[in-house]
Amino acid sequence: MTTFETIREFVVPSNICDGTDRQLQDAGREGFERFVLWSGVVDERRFLVRTMHVPKQTARRSAQGLSVHVGGDELHELNMWLYSHKELLAVQVHAHPDEAYHSQTDDIYPIVTTLGGLSLVVPDFAELGVRGEETALYRLTRTGWTELSCTEARVILQMEH
Repeated sequence: MTTFETIREFVVPSNICDGTDRQLQDAGREGFERFVLWSGVVDERRFLVRTMHVPKQTARRSAQGLSVHVGGDELHELNMWLYSHKELLAVQVHAHPDEAYHSQTDDIYPIVTTLGGLSLVVPDFAELGVRGEETALYRLTRTGWTELSCTEARVILQMEH
């Protein structure tokens, strides 16, 4: 069984960070959230992000707030791509219109479901990007999604500039 629990560093190239910022900001300008996914390979105790994915998704706005839905066909397509390219899905990223936190919906319906995987939530529709100080980082543990402290986040998530 695949797990990322022993991974101590997730290394993200600058082009992946920049592309993610553009995707989140474009959706945010329209008043919507968007899911961006990062895949890559394990190198001992490091995860090297190689690819950014923006699966087809439906963004919704309701009285309860914003949400994004990625359908089963799109997830199957992504899984087939991951298999054929020998990559693993380890990180999900999305932006909120205001503060960054893991909502109940984020907890119940994640796309990344592998223990040790990461979920980044970027505030203010990614106005300051994924590298901004207010970005919240969560890690999937055996008890659910756990928020990492700023110090822990800086150590485990190495986003190149």
